[in-house]
Amino acid sequence: MKIPLSWLKEFLPTKLTPEQISDSLTVIGLEVDAMEPKKLSFQGVVIGEVVEKNPHPSGDKLCVATVSDGTQTYQVVCGAPNCRVGLKTPFAKIGAKIGGSRIKKTKLRGVESEGMLCSHEELELPDGTLDGIMELSQELEAGVDLATLYGDLIFEIALTPNLAHCASVRGVARELSAVTQESLHHPKYARVEKSKEKIEAHTSVTMENKAACPRYACKVITGVKVAPSPSWLKERVESCNMRSVNNVVDITNLVLLEFGQPLHAFDFDTLAEKRIVVRNARKGEKLTTLDGNEHYPTDEMLMICDAQGPVAVAGVMGTEHTEVTENTTSILLESAYFEPSQVRAASRHLGIQTEASYRFERGTDPNGVLEALERATTWICEIANGTALHGVLDVKEKEFPTSMVSCRVSRVNQILGTQLASSEIETIFERLGLRVLSGKQDLIEVEIPTYRHDIHHEIELVEEVARLYGFDNIHKRERATFRTGTLPHSPAYLFEKEIRTRLIAEGLQELLTCDLISPEAADLVLPDCMPSRSVIKLLNPHSVHQSVLRPSLLPGLLNVVKTNTHHGIHSILGFEVGRLHFKTKDSYTEPTVASLVLTGQKEEQHWENKDNSLDFYDLKGIIENLFKSLKSAPPSFSPTSFKNFHPGRQASVRVGDIEVGIMGEVHPETLKKVDLSHPVYFAELNLEDLHALSQPKVKMTPLPQYPSSTRDWTVTVSDDVAVGALLDKIKALPSKKLESVLLLDVYRSETLGSDRKNVTIRFIYRDQGKTLSVEAVENEHSRIIQKLIESEELS
Repeated sequence: MKIPLSWLKEFLPTKLTPEQISDSLTVIGLEVDAMEPKKLSFQGVVIGEVVEKNPHPSGDKLCVATVSDGTQTYQVVCGAPNCRVGLKTPFAKIGAKIGGSRIKKTKLRGVESEGMLCSHEELELPDGTLDGIMELSQELEAGVDLATLYGDLIFEIALTPNLAHCASVRGVARELSAVTQESLHHPKYARVEKSKEKIEAHTSVTMENKAACPRYACKVITGVKVAPSPSWLKERVESCNMRSVNNVVDITNLVLLEFGQPLHAFDFDTLAEKRIVVRNARKGEKLTTLDGNEHYPTDEMLMICDAQGPVAVAGVMGTEHTEVTENTTSILLESAYFEPSQVRAASRHLGIQTEASYRFERGTDPNGVLEALERATTWICEIANGTALHGVLDVKEKEFPTSMVSCRVSRVNQILGTQLASSEIETIFERLGLRVLSGKQDLIEVEIPTYRHDIHHEIELVEEVARLYGFDNIHKRERATFRTGTLPHSPAYLFEKEIRTRLIAEGLQELLTCDLISPEAADLVLPDCMPSRSVIKLLNPHSVHQSVLRPSLLPGLLNVVKTNTHHGIHSILGFEVGRLHFKTKDSYTEPTVASLVLTGQKEEQHWENKDNSLDFYDLKGIIENLFKSLKSAPPSFSPTSFKNFHPGRQASVRVGDIEVGIMGEVHPETLKKVDLSHPVYFAELNLEDLHALSQPKVKMTPLPQYPSSTRDWTVTVSDDVAVGALLDKIKALPSKKLESVLLLDVYRSETLGSDRKNVTIRFIYRDQGKTLSVEAVENEHSRIIQKLIESEELS
């Protein structure tokens, strides 16, 4: 919400600086997001004083004025009839900008002019006359920049939903007044003379749903001349980030911004039978709103209708048919109080958010309906030359009395940790406009005005005390000397937390998907996971898309990949820790798993990295790093034949004889079912098994004191031979000198044949008691190689 400082000062002529106002509002919960100067249509225009005036030699209506800016004089040709010696007026010197034009030195009928004397209209300033240049106060000093007089500051304020009473200039001024303790000024306006014709003879209001619309008031104004708004009105509305339409519509918006009460003006002559019916929409009805969109309201939506059908969605927006245009001569002006939930539901369903619906949704003042209506009527009669019919139609279900809330002084001090006296708390309530009816020793009875929809209970009054007393003045309580014991965390919970930390350290981002999926999504992993009879179906699902408990995290993570891909994000490195759900013969099982999903590029595209795509081995490397960080035994990977994974690009993850998970590239046919075409790599690890295999206790070993020696060996093997199994075979050979082995390279070529590959392995030798000689390394290496050659794997 945007509010000009000048408008705020009309209600509260405070002496605070803009920065102090901003700080004061923020402290009490009205956060000021920004303070921006108002944009003016001119630059470089100063106050000039006419010190001499002579007739123009060639123009009867022109004169040649000598204008001073306080330091030097300029010759200016002027045609204004009110130009005279001693006049102080805006002076645009050479180089100044007005609108989109820059002032230049020019000749008018042979006489040079070194600038321009300006009118209100030329500078787009309010309160202008149609003829002549502006006349400024004689107390102003020549040379002063005109922007300092007509500039303004716009506050942009963020309101939380509970501060609906602050959604107006008066509301913000009222809150600021409570802080500064300065008197709040209420604008005074004269009551306009009304026609002798009574409004009841021209229109009527029928209320069919008083629960949704507890109060509806309207006035009829005739003889209206719809035209562009005067400059001051247009400027005020636009400074609050609203579009100027015409004088009538702008007045309704002005009152909305001023009082927080939305109004709506109907073209009275377009209303069928010239009457209003407040009712719910009927089946088959449609309407075209002011934004040009056609809507079909449901029968739960409240409509403002005439004798034929809807003319507005109550509290949201009117229709094109009854819009006030330049041809309008009579208007019906509406001011009402609608039930907030009713407006909120209609606004969400239709997808329309307006300034009116914003306020109605949060709650307006039912007792402020007539005040806003009278205020707007006065302006319309003055500015649009209208005549109001005598009286007002005010239909309401009931009276709207103030409410009573009790507040205990002891409770306030207990919650806030303060030692406030009863009189201090009463003063705070009075400053906030909350009337104190009675105050006993510990109990204060407070009258809550109808515009405060946020106060219903004692705790809300405690919050009001804290807000105005100042959170900075509430001292932090000292920690109690006694502390109760805490139960230890579940080991499973701590292990899940550690898994998340480890995977985030690997560069993965945590994802979160729903446990409920559709039967089609469950079919993506069946029968690889389990038979279809094991799937758990909900008895009363909210939707078929959430009718089955997930047997795997794969469907949900594929949906995450799909959603991001459709939004232009093609690279994802993510994981999820969650539960699976399926049933066995006699029970239900919910194991906790960690699932990994990779797709796209390893890192952002760079000209040096031509092929940077994620692959099977990136996923395998992350899993190996995870096991290593958990101090678990290194995993082994065995080929599998799951249908949901790509043949030859899948494996089970094992530690010894225990299978702890699966991994691989998702099969293209599976990806096709979810509208994906690029490779996706997925792994799922059982955390219960992994937890049992982890070794949190680390045994420290001394750093080696003697150097190692390496030997590389390349061997040609069948393409079916698993490299991991070959490495395990080497590690199993008895050797006191072989410290470790690692894979250097796997090479395939047409020369070797399609069924053969070269594997290069590095052997690292070390003796913990001495430096190994070359002969000792060679003998040990030869012995190991000979054993390998004799083995079945290489035969």
